[in-house]
Amino acid sequence: MIDRPLVEKSAATGQRKVTLLEKDPARYIARAVLAGMFLSIVVFVFWSLLNDLHDTPFGKVIGSAFFGVGLCIIVFTNTELFTSNNMYLAVSSAEGRTTWGKTVALWTVCWLGNFVGALVVGGLLYGAGVLGTLPESHALFAGAEHKVHQAMSVIFFKGILANWIVCLAVRVSMGMKEDIAKIVTIICVVFIFLYLGFEHSIANMGTFTMSLLGHGSITMGEAAYNLVFATLGNIVGGALFVGIPLRFVNPKSDGTESVGH
Repeated sequence: MIDRPLVEKSAATGQRKVTLLEKDPARYIARAVLAGMFLSIVVFVFWSLLNDLHDTPFGKVIGSAFFGVGLCIIVFTNTELFTSNNMYLAVSSAEGRTTWGKTVALWTVCWLGNFVGALVVGGLLYGAGVLGTLPESHALFAGAEHKVHQAMSVIFFKGILANWIVCLAVRVSMGMKEDIAKIVTIICVVFIFLYLGFEHSIANMGTFTMSLLGHGSITMGEAAYNLVFATLGNIVGGALFVGIPLRFVNPKSDGTESVGH
């Protein structure tokens, strides 16, 4: 099968991640925190672009195109993002290289590490006086308010769609050898979920943190409400819409299946 090597690569990646968490948890957590920081600063630029270019027809296009830079940074710095790990660990567990129990544990640690990273960047922007200067009408605050006032089913399905797209970006870029090809692919594919307004739990962490520290009107309870259903949707999108199908349509060449734990 032409994509069988990609399945093996994804499974090996998931196994390495679990091994790192078990043998050197501090280093794994640091990688997760850094990923949350990288994505959160890009989130702030995204909302700033939407706000500053709102009078032009290109604001949403430029902002959505820029957002892929965040995933590029994470991929090229080898840091740990919860949403892409939904795909990697689903493949490695389906292949029997990791257990589902260890997968859930890693997802939990990674999610919390990403959250800490979002808090760090939000705190830095607050300390620098950046958030305090934003008007109440800023796109960041309006965006955060819109996100928390959706029905739970809407957030959940938007979460599925968001991580389906994000993990497709990672999956397609894995098959490319040249760095520039990977960058272009990631930015172009990630553009889809941003432009269509889907829900990415880790990106939302940054948005909500900045809104709460600034002049936003949302509450912590409302932020938590969104994050719960966006996270569940992201898991389904990454694991059941990309990871498991990737492995299912590319079985071992001899027709046998790996036995899971």
